[in-house]
Amino acid sequence: MDSVVSRPRARVFRRAVAIAATAALALGASVLTTTSASAAVGDRAISGASITWGLNGESGGGAFFGGCNFLSAGVAGDTGSSRLWTQADDFYSTQAGNVEVLKPNSAGVLNQPTWATKCQTPAGTPVTASSATSLTNNVVKIGNGTGTKAADGSTTIDWTGSFSVVFYGGLTYWSVTDPTLTLDAAGNGQLTGTASGYGTSMEDMTQWVPIAPEEIVLADISGATVSDTGLSVTPDYLGVTVELGADSTPQSTTGATSGSFPQSFVDFQVKTGQSSYWYSSGGSRDAAKPSTPLAVAYTVAAVTPEEPAEPAAPGEQDLEVIVPEKTTPPVAGSFGWTFDNAAAVSLGTAVQTGSSFTATGTLNTVSVTDTRTGGTLPYSWSISGQVSSFTAGSNSFGANYLGWTPTVKNAGTGVSAGAAVTSSVSGGAGLATSATLASSTAAASADIDTALSLVIPDTTAAGNYTSTLTVTALG
Repeated sequence: MDSVVSRPRARVFRRAVAIAATAALALGASVLTTTSASAAVGDRAISGASITWGLNGESGGGAFFGGCNFLSAGVAGDTGSSRLWTQADDFYSTQAGNVEVLKPNSAGVLNQPTWATKCQTPAGTPVTASSATSLTNNVVKIGNGTGTKAADGSTTIDWTGSFSVVFYGGLTYWSVTDPTLTLDAAGNGQLTGTASGYGTSMEDMTQWVPIAPEEIVLADISGATVSDTGLSVTPDYLGVTVELGADSTPQSTTGATSGSFPQSFVDFQVKTGQSSYWYSSGGSRDAAKPSTPLAVAYTVAAVTPEEPAEPAAPGEQDLEVIVPEKTTPPVAGSFGWTFDNAAAVSLGTAVQTGSSFTATGTLNTVSVTDTRTGGTLPYSWSISGQVSSFTAGSNSFGANYLGWTPTVKNAGTGVSAGAAVTSSVSGGAGLATSATLASSTAAASADIDTALSLVIPDTTAAGNYTSTLTVTALG
């Protein structure tokens, strides 16, 4: 691909036409425009970011029915009703794209669990609902996050991926997609994500209603210490109060573990039927509900130190001025070009002449249309071309053996044909380097006809050789 950088009055177009000694080839074309954007001065890019979090102990605790609560990678499929997951459902996953589910072993090393071990403590025993400290401690880890660390220390990181939070062995579950971490310079902020899932009720498990995706706050964060390698913080929970509807279990605001997940989080859980598992309700499982530590690791681009400005000498004064880009009146009309015939060019079969083979042909007419008017600068254009080496299987010869003689017709004022180019056998440079077909000193249309002449040594191996001519138009 060829890149094109837009400038006032300058546009670059490229097309390629195949030239064959004995065979016709198809016409190809490509145009590519590139743009660039820069971050604010002092901002540094974050790459390779990972976030590891288990939400709370309850997300890996024992359940009064269904074995346990657990985390699963990806967005879980629709069970169709509030029922237990089975291994045959194939909903449970520990790896999905950038997301993996991990669980510590007895040595504290995180590994991906299996369907059989997902409800086991690090010691390998089944978790029980009778103890709020009997937990799997499973976590979800999302990698390949990217973001920005600003000069003042504020940080934003985005991740691509999803995970599901499954309670009561699958009777109720929901999912999070594409979380984003945003922190200000003091380390205060939020982890947000798109939540989705299915609604049911402990009182009426026949309910099973898809919940439309919505943005929620997964965690409120206060006073995180953010370094150039990452951060570790326990999201807010203890002492947080939440507003609840009349139909919800009231929040207990006493006790060492009283608190709540963010308001929008709990509001969403009212729809899933899990709401009271995300705030203190006075039950035996309250001790497992507080948020667990969240860890983020990443690589941040190095700071490029600015060179200190030289102080002004005594008796001198520095002056500064900002010069904006020049504005010009709008341009009417257009500039463009095309081949009149899309068929490939054939030079036929080369003829031996003395110690050389020669072949001739004519490039399809290049028609230039330039109707530009207005603006303050005179318009001009040029059309040039360069040829690749000729190949036939493992044999080849250079484009320096091909020459051309351009002529122009139906031309406006200022148009002139490019100089003739001859084969290196005849003492010329050939078309291995770019050569001009035609140019103009003003906005003017023209047709360009070009005679082609190939002169190669008679030692060239026999074969059907092909090459590609790349034509570039500047206007």
